[in-house]
Amino acid sequence: MWQEWTVGLIVAVAVVSLLWRYLPARWRQQAGRMHPALAPAAAKGGGCGGCSGCGGSSCAPAAKKP
Repeated sequence: MWQEWTVGLIVAVAVVSLLWRYLPARWRQQAGRMHPALAPAAAKGGGCGGCSGCGGSSCAPAAKKP
């Protein structure tokens, strides 16, 4: 019986996490005003993490040359 409750709890947490990820940003920001841990600040800068996919440690306007 407790195994079913555990699986149900895990599934419920996964569903809440998925829904939270796809909430509109405005709703997440409003939740962040109520409690800062609910909506951590986004990382400063662009979306590039320095994967060297564009030829350097940061996003370059030109494509990577072979």
